[in-house]
Amino acid sequence: MRVRTKECFNCSKKKNTLYRCKYHQSEWAFLCGGCLEKIKVKFEDSYHYGGTWKSAKKS
Repeated sequence: MRVRTKECFNCSKKKNTLYRCKYHQSEWAFLCGGCLEKIKVKFEDSYHYGGTWKSAKKS
């Protein structure tokens, strides 16, 4: 299994799991769980979930 890293678009912290979303007429962004919860509340009307990204991938 290979492991990759990716940073949260909002807080720039490296996380093992990120969530792809769009909000407030933005492009798709990868957010960590903490930032995602804040965005979901702040942009309730425009938030769209686009999938989950995980650091560990099968070869």
